[in-house]
Amino acid sequence: MKELLASLAGWGVNVAIALTALRTNLMRSILTTLGVMIGVFSVILAVAVGNGAQVSVSQQIATLGSNMAIVVPQPDSGSGPPRPSDRGRLTERDGQAILREVSGVSAVAPQIRNSVQIVAPGRSATTQATGATPEFGIVSNITAAEGRFLTLSDISAAARVAVIGETVANKLFPETNPVGETVRINRVPFTVIGVLESKGSNLGNDNDDQIVVPITTLRQRLLNTPTQGPDDVTLLFVGFEDEDALLAGQREIKSLLRDRYRVAKGKINPFTVRTTTEIAETTGQVTQIFQAVLVAIASISLLVGGIGIMNIMLVSVTERTREIGLRMALGAKRSDIRNQFLVEAAVLCVIGGAIGLTLAMIAAVVFERVAEFPAPIGLDTAILAVAFSAVIGLLFGCYPAIRASRLSPIEALRSE
Repeated sequence: MKELLASLAGWGVNVAIALTALRTNLMRSILTTLGVMIGVFSVILAVAVGNGAQVSVSQQIATLGSNMAIVVPQPDSGSGPPRPSDRGRLTERDGQAILREVSGVSAVAPQIRNSVQIVAPGRSATTQATGATPEFGIVSNITAAEGRFLTLSDISAAARVAVIGETVANKLFPETNPVGETVRINRVPFTVIGVLESKGSNLGNDNDDQIVVPITTLRQRLLNTPTQGPDDVTLLFVGFEDEDALLAGQREIKSLLRDRYRVAKGKINPFTVRTTTEIAETTGQVTQIFQAVLVAIASISLLVGGIGIMNIMLVSVTERTREIGLRMALGAKRSDIRNQFLVEAAVLCVIGGAIGLTLAMIAAVVFERVAEFPAPIGLDTAILAVAFSAVIGLLFGCYPAIRASRLSPIEALRSE
């Protein structure tokens, strides 16, 4: 215990000496810490932006719906290089077969999508029209913030009704409630029955810039290009009861559709089945790579800061040669001299790291408020940043410290 206390007291003395030496050359100390400060600032902000990107992507994918598979009539690129002839088709009957034969399916929502021109009195906008069924709201967790969503009677009657997104509502009816108003979609009059709850952006797309109409109405009145069959769809949203059912159901959907379209063994799938879990994993990998690149680039400035610490400490050893010789003559051990310069380098880096951490936290707050993008800095990141800056100081201070400890006391006292 006494040895531990003595050791701590010795390190405390070294820290006090280091602070005194830094105050003696205050301006040089400040300029020296700039490199470490900028490096730590850059690294922490890069980590924060990377973490924020992961959080943002997770939130955006959550807007698609949970435990959901998306089936599109496009060749599966994972099965080999696709050819134009490999392109398939999907129908509402395929959706009914999936609902009937695939285990764990809670709902299937067929969709047809088409770009349309929507006109209100004095205003117009181009947006995407989605022909859907009531199941679309169930699978995608979409509800009407005002008014109501589509019903089965709207589908069966091919009613000219529409539920518009918040972006469309703001464009066409910036000052009034659009529910009950009449708009023209591709010159066809529709009654607005609801406004969708805001979903924000999703993977670069504005989910609120859309209009949802009955799938039968879009097929009969708004489809610019006729489909191959009377019940062809653009895609199928398939909702599952839980994640386990989703993983098993993805394989069952592929097998079922291969059987329905008589896809020979070894032939490429003329459709693609992707789950929200796969999308989350893929985008997560992309954001991790993005974060790693940012941190690698930012670490270069931290390396430059460490080299600056080494350079200044070498200058300090040269300037304080007589001081080192005097301390050795009075009984200081070589380890004491080495530890003194190591502590000085570490203190310089810790101060720079603390300032860099403070600036990074301020920048993260400003970034969140101005760009409305999350940039979280956790306690573990903060502690790691300060500790890492101390390690940088110790690593780059090793050579100057060892050089100082190896000076000959006699030669040191003779130096001018």
